Amino acid sequence: MTKFNTYLESNDFDRLKRFFEEHGELQHYRKGNFFARQGEYSSQAALIKDGTFAYTHIDNEGKEHYVGFVFPDEFVADYTSFMRHSASQVNIVALKPSTIFSVNRQALHDFYNTDMETLRYNCLMAENLYEMVYSRLLESYCKTPEERYRRLTTRYPKIEQEIPLCKIASFLNVTPETISHIRKKIVKNS
Repeated sequence: MTKFNTYLESNDFDRLKRFFEEHGELQHYRKGNFFARQGEYSSQAALIKDGTFAYTHIDNEGKEHYVGFVFPDEFVADYTSFMRHSASQVNIVALKPSTIFSVNRQALHDFYNTDMETLRYNCLMAENLYEMVYSRLLESYCKTPEERYRRLTTRYPKIEQEIPLCKIASFLNVTPETISHIRKKIVKNS
């Protein structure tokens, strides 16, 4: 199946995933539990065994914006906070009961420094995350809401069953009504 987060598609991250499974601490999250909090240092990265997490950002007016989602067999972390030891720009919250393999910053750095192949994972992760974010930025400026919605549902067909409409709309930076109109148009033209 196509991954929601495209950075995982272009490279083989099997050894990195095995590291998380073998050395990570198995943790369970209830719906609504925070993995990371905006404004605080995020010292953990994890591989999701099962469940779903959302990345949200609270703006200066207190409005919550959904800026990302992660699903089983994907990594969850505020990458910048984790790698740079800086304040997180997002909240990362469980959208449903979830199980993860969590490792701390030092353990992951030790893994990366094992050999040239593992060191390459760090570079690949940064490059692939950059490419994914850059693509999303271009889409937000150059694609219509319908084009962004169609790409999203093509890339991750189960998203409508996994994520509520209002959160999908926030992620696409449109209103829920816009998503409803797009869905009706798609059904009508099918």
